[in-house]
Amino acid sequence: MKAHLIGVNIAGSIPIPEMVQITPANIHDLSLLKGLEKEYYGFTLYADKAYIDEEFKMVMRSKNQVEIVTPLKKLRGERLGFFAKTYSSHVSGIRQPIESLFNWINEKTGLQMASKVRSEKGLFVHIFGRLAASVLIMAMNKGF
Repeated sequence: MKAHLIGVNIAGSIPIPEMVQITPANIHDLSLLKGLEKEYYGFTLYADKAYIDEEFKMVMRSKNQVEIVTPLKKLRGERLGFFAKTYSSHVSGIRQPIESLFNWINEKTGLQMASKVRSEKGLFVHIFGRLAASVLIMAMNKGF
């Protein structure tokens, strides 16, 4: 299983989860986003290299006013120039809080420790129970 999360960035803090989707591990991240295409409008999504698809980026920009920003992907044997490296580092820096959020959730709730789960229903209870606990912990610490 994979957990996909869209969060709202908050300056100086970890993002607030807005959408969580659980998929089988063999579902590509971009396929999930394409399936959610009609649900999002008017924001910038900072994503990792798995979301690189120029045609889909143009569709989301024109139809949904969603800007998908990803680091640049080098081709095999290619070296990225100064601008490309700087741009990719900048995008990765913006994405860093979402990676921190995943690490924080796992650290606080043990989300990835599901070795005693024996059914699909139990797995969903485990995942969403841990995610709910993490949101409660955030709310208690932030006072929102």
